[in-house]
Amino acid sequence: MKPLILYWVSNFSTHKAMGGDHKKRRVLQIFNRYLDYGGEEGSVHRVHDALDGLYHMGMFLTSSDELTGSVGKKISAVSKVHRNLDVGRRLSELQARERFDIWMIHNVFPTISPIAYELAFSAGIPVIQYLHNYRLSCVNGFFLNHGAPCMRCIGGNFFPAFATACWQDSHIKSGIMGNVLHRLRGLDVFQNVSHWIAISDAQKALHVQMGIPGDRISVIPHFYDVKSDGPDVNLGGDIMYIGRLSREKGVDVLLEAWKKIGPRQEKLRIIGDGPDRERLEQIVTTQGICGVEFRGFVPREEQIALWKQSLVTVVPSIWVEPFGMVVLEAWSRGVGVVVSDTGGLAEIVDEGVNGLKFPIGNSDALAQCLNDALRSPDRHRLMAASGFEKLSRYYNSQRWVNEIENVLSKVLC
Repeated sequence: MKPLILYWVSNFSTHKAMGGDHKKRRVLQIFNRYLDYGGEEGSVHRVHDALDGLYHMGMFLTSSDELTGSVGKKISAVSKVHRNLDVGRRLSELQARERFDIWMIHNVFPTISPIAYELAFSAGIPVIQYLHNYRLSCVNGFFLNHGAPCMRCIGGNFFPAFATACWQDSHIKSGIMGNVLHRLRGLDVFQNVSHWIAISDAQKALHVQMGIPGDRISVIPHFYDVKSDGPDVNLGGDIMYIGRLSREKGVDVLLEAWKKIGPRQEKLRIIGDGPDRERLEQIVTTQGICGVEFRGFVPREEQIALWKQSLVTVVPSIWVEPFGMVVLEAWSRGVGVVVSDTGGLAEIVDEGVNGLKFPIGNSDALAQCLNDALRSPDRHRLMAASGFEKLSRYYNSQRWVNEIENVLSKVLC
């Protein structure tokens, strides 16, 4: 069993960056870990590593599995997701001991609860909210309702979520989370958070629509550092999907497209795990879709061989994906990309230059893109090389650090 609270603080550093001494600036990242490791958690650790040495960095983590298990835990979880007093006490003790200048909050649901905002606002601690999804106006965070686009709760009335059971197919869970979000809105977080970091223009636009002042949201895309000598030579010819197997990721659309292509010697490898894996495997079996391999979770060090076997990776998301780290990783490995024309994905990929885009949810158009890749592999390798150049120029850690420092300087002045 994981401990309820994990926290650590980086070694004190006197490193000077950009002409300023940041040794007295202390930044605490706050994050509730999900049941399965995902992109958000990876981002939290990348932020820590990139800023460690420039600032005195701390991390306060909780885990969602602390509120699952026995009946007693599930009953007590209802009160804790609204206001977790134990977490509040530990967070207050950490703040009193380390005296952080700023809190960077990533996710407080479900274990940390809105009490983190309460404590920060009452103590006058500036808060930067790092945005990863759309949870502030959607109980499931995706603006999806059973696979269909839905923004009925964007204004702050979460009754439609309860009525449609749009989170985990549960009226009760959807109602509880809607109530928690209503309580969070009652803390006036849209005005009291000092600054917001979005990871794409599309994500920023939706948060402005929620009611957050646009001049308080900075768009700072993720970064992914690469080797200076370029990606490894990649002559693979297979198709790859790598990511969580859940409804919003659109793997159903990918399987429909692969079925339309028909039997081929190339393979479609699906790497990752999640709540939809069994259902997706059943689709492949019952519909007789050929050439599909489900590899499940693969450790990063073992993914290298799979990347080398791949011509393109597909990102078929059916939600407004805020970003697309897998696109950057594919480019870093000399692999081409085919993505849904939505959200941050549409902003990263330039059609026909460093990848292909298809209308969201359109399996016919995706099949055409995959056929294009399989028939013209050299063209897609050239687009992957173009993607590597864009990655090196625009999505490097130094550029990210410069932009983050601008935000921190404004908030801390």
